Amino acid sequence: MLTRWAPGLAGLREGRGAPLRVDLLAGLSVSAYLIPQALAYAALAGLSPIVGLWAALPPLLIYAILGSSRQLSVGPESTTSLMTAAVLVPLVGGNDPVRYATYAAILAILVGVLCLAAGIIGLGYLANLLSKPVLVGYLFGIAIAMVTGQLERISGVPVSGESVVEQVRAFASGIGQVHWPTLMMAAAVLLCVVAVERATPRLPGPLIAVLGAAAVVAVWSLTRYGIDVVGAIPAGAPSPAVPALADVPVRELLMAAVGIAVVAFSDNILTARAFAARVGETV
Repeated sequence: MLTRWAPGLAGLREGRGAPLRVDLLAGLSVSAYLIPQALAYAALAGLSPIVGLWAALPPLLIYAILGSSRQLSVGPESTTSLMTAAVLVPLVGGNDPVRYATYAAILAILVGVLCLAAGIIGLGYLANLLSKPVLVGYLFGIAIAMVTGQLERISGVPVSGESVVEQVRAFASGIGQVHWPTLMMAAAVLLCVVAVERATPRLPGPLIAVLGAAAVVAVWSLTRYGIDVVGAIPAGAPSPAVPALADVPVRELLMAAVGIAVVAFSDNILTARAFAARVGETV
């Protein structure tokens, strides 16, 4: 029973883990990638960056006990972040951050309940129907949507529209409004990430680029040139509270939760199987 419901805990009990030094190095490496990833994907979902950091912590501890993949990196994803924003923006808009965060929390809980229920009744076999070409095609589409969704942030050109085509058309029509300091900063960060990954792949390129950009903006006060910054991030632990549930569109959130649960599970199980196949393990 323990092996079935908590394979990670069973693995620790059997002492099959790597030496502490190796685990520590792996943990630091994952953290180096997870911090900028959590900040960016929280913003991508329409939430405060600090939300990404706090939301990324519990899954790491839970999966270490309940998960059967020893290499899978558990954290925020571009796919679920985009799907969250796509659902919540039409429902809430951008004028009520408290209500937006409440709906996001309820949506996350619904996704978790659905995944838990699916695991209890044994729907994991559906993963056998998921092929790699399907995942690759889906991720390629998500990558395009994510890039177009960030055009305004990296260029300063106002971008509007619900579809990728509409956003690209809006960007092309306003190309003359490019804010060059913002574009140059974005290009420099991207070049830094690529250069570090090619020169020394063991170093955390995204973290180095983010820290370097923050230092440059702070030291040379680049905000005076119109470069937007995240701003002050609240310190300290969050205060747990029961959100107001009046007038919550449960039906809309539940339908969205089904889609997010399927996508998240599909992405994770295929990634975990790819890692497991390299070392002859089973997920």
